[in-house]
Amino acid sequence: MSRSRFSIKMLIGSILAGFIYGLIGEYVYQNIERTVSPVVITTVYFTALYLFVGFAVYMLGKLGHYYADSSVNRRQWAAAFALMLLLAALFQVIYGRIGTKTSEQVSSYLFVIDNSGSMGKTDPNGMRYEAIQTLLEHKDPDFCYGIYHFSDSAQMVRNMEPVSEGGVGREPVNQGGTAVINALDTILHDLDESTLQLDNHCRMILLSDGYATDLDETSRYDCIRKLEQFADRGISISTVGMTGDVDTQLLMLIADKTGGTYVSVRNVEQLEQGMRQAAQTQEGSRNLLGYRSEKDTGILFSAVRIIFIICLGILVAVEKTVLCERFLNTNSVLVSSVIGSALAGICLEAGMNTFGLHPSVMRIALCILIAFTLLHEDVVMAADDM
Repeated sequence: MSRSRFSIKMLIGSILAGFIYGLIGEYVYQNIERTVSPVVITTVYFTALYLFVGFAVYMLGKLGHYYADSSVNRRQWAAAFALMLLLAALFQVIYGRIGTKTSEQVSSYLFVIDNSGSMGKTDPNGMRYEAIQTLLEHKDPDFCYGIYHFSDSAQMVRNMEPVSEGGVGREPVNQGGTAVINALDTILHDLDESTLQLDNHCRMILLSDGYATDLDETSRYDCIRKLEQFADRGISISTVGMTGDVDTQLLMLIADKTGGTYVSVRNVEQLEQGMRQAAQTQEGSRNLLGYRSEKDTGILFSAVRIIFIICLGILVAVEKTVLCERFLNTNSVLVSSVIGSALAGICLEAGMNTFGLHPSVMRIALCILIAFTLLHEDVVMAADDM
């Protein structure tokens, strides 16, 4: 006699495989996110997930079925692999371009400059202010800009006035912490009180060299809500991170959620170039695996991302059945994988763009859900168990 049950081995093994790939994929993603195009990132990420999860499920299925016919229909597998390459690239291209509007010319700058204690070592001679001066040299006399300094608190040191008025303010006192969120709060307060007035196409440029001393995971959601207020006002924030100790994730979040650009510089000699890059008008590059700017809100973007993730997850599910169809009952494998893919798409979209959860956590969760596999198998029962 035999009875049917779900394989705990396959369940735990597939989840573990997804988690392991999630960690590996996240490491690679973090290292290439700002140097490689979104199309390449998305294609590499999902094809590698396809290979890793497929191999893991195949090996798990083989355990206990050593003598079964485990040959693979290579033509079907290769067709699914080629389709994964094609669709991952195509989906990213479509997602990046839908609803794209022509970029508006930046009409003014608001510089938000870190003057915390660590800047005394990173930029002891105030080269960041030289970079601002250089950036403004070729602007029209009536081009407006303003400056805020921040450390433990933030203060306006130059209101929005024309370049012709001069006054960059090069006498910083480098002391205190790096209260980035407080700086954003102060600017929003000044906007509400009309102490500061910005037009709809102002570009904020925030420069820092360290981790925010006023942000933890519990306040991350509040941070995103603040960024939404800037985006709603039409204010994009580009960020410049100095040295290898900067909070890259936070600066990327600020730029991504407001439609700005993140630029990394290693030393003060690169500051001028970094500030110039941050000031340039660029079209946002939506990434299937990343935050989406608040300028790209709406059901269309959410629905497209969820559908595309589900489709790519289903391709991984198809691969599992192709690899294991000759020695396993793959109906349950396919059904559970499709359900997992649907949950992956919904969780990635809702987690990052609705609840503001950390993108690394959500990408790892996506890998686990796509890898999730339930195997329904028959188990022979001993006479004593009957």
